[in-house]
Amino acid sequence: MFEAIYRLGMYMKEDGFMDNRHNANRKNNKQQETIRRILLSVIFILAMCILFVLIIIIKNNSSCISPASNKPLPSDSYIGFIITALPTQPLEDPTAPPESYPTEAVNTSEVSPTEVVSPTATSIGIPRSLTVGTMEDVLNRLEELKTLNSGERIILIDVGHGGFDGGTVGIDTNVTEARLNLEVARRISDKLAEKGCYVLLTRMGDYALAKSKNADMAERKRIMQLDLFDCCVSIHMNALDGDRSVRGLRCYHYKNGTEGAKLAATVLKAVRDMTDETRTNTYTGNIMVVREPVAPSTLIECGFLSNSQDEMRLQDPAYQDVLAQAIANGIDNYLNGNTTY
Repeated sequence: MFEAIYRLGMYMKEDGFMDNRHNANRKNNKQQETIRRILLSVIFILAMCILFVLIIIIKNNSSCISPASNKPLPSDSYIGFIITALPTQPLEDPTAPPESYPTEAVNTSEVSPTEVVSPTATSIGIPRSLTVGTMEDVLNRLEELKTLNSGERIILIDVGHGGFDGGTVGIDTNVTEARLNLEVARRISDKLAEKGCYVLLTRMGDYALAKSKNADMAERKRIMQLDLFDCCVSIHMNALDGDRSVRGLRCYHYKNGTEGAKLAATVLKAVRDMTDETRTNTYTGNIMVVREPVAPSTLIECGFLSNSQDEMRLQDPAYQDVLAQAIANGIDNYLNGNTTY
C-alpha cells in the first residue's frame, strides 16, 4: 500500500513537472514568435527605405536627360570656359553722337550693332579671341598661342597708344585715340575669331606696354618680330592740324610690291565695300609698326579726330562694328589669297 501511495505521489509530481515544462515551452515559443514578428517588421521597413532611395535615384537620373535629344548628357561634357567673350566696353563714358548724325552712308545691314559675339574656343581651351585683361594676361596669352599647331592662323592686332600715352585727342569731344583704338581692336578680334582665327591684342586695357614711350615701343617691336603671326595690323586714329575738312581711313605699309602692300590694299577694298570710304590708294612709310614685324603688316588710321564727322562716328558703336567687320573681312580675304593690289 505504501508503495502504491509512493508511486501515486511520484506520478503527480512528474505530472506537475511536465505541466511546468509545457508552460515554459509555450512561453519560449511566444517570445520567439514576438522576435520573429519584430524582425519581419524591421526587414519590411528596410526594404521600403531601399525602394524609396532607388526611386529618388532613378528620378534624379531621369532629370539629366537632354530634352532636345532625349539622351543622357555625357559625364565628361565640357560646359563653359570661355566661354562666352565679353562684349566690347568703353574705357570711359563716350560722348554720345547727336541723333541727327547721318548714317545713310554706312552699310549696317550686314552687322547688328546689338549682336553679342561669342568667339569659339578650341578643344585645348585656348580662346580664339581674348579682349579684356592686364599686360600679364597679354604675355600669358602670347605663350599659349605659341603652343598651337603650325596650321592655325594667328593674327597680331597692335592696339596703338594706351595708359600715359593717350595719342591724339578729338577736337570737339576730347575723346582719346587710345580709347577708340581699343574699342575698334576688340571688335576686330571678335570678328576674326568668328572666321576661325586666333588673335593677340598687344594690350587689352587702358595701359601702356611699359613705363616709358621708348620701352613701350621696344616691347611692341619684340612681339612683332616673333615668327608666330600670319599678319600684323596696327590700329590708330589720325589727326591733321589746320584743316578740319580732311577725313576718312588711311592704310599704310612699308614698301610697294610687298605682302604688306597687298594686305593694306585688300583691307582698304573691304572697307570701301562696307562704308562710304572712296579712297583707293594706300600709303608707304618708314613707320616702326609696318617696318619691324616679321609677318606682312599694315597700319590702319581709322579716321581723323580733327574732323567733326569722323570724330563723332568713330565713337558710334554701330559704325565701330561695321568698320571692324570690314577690316576683319579684308584680313580674311588676304589670308585666303583673295588679294587686291
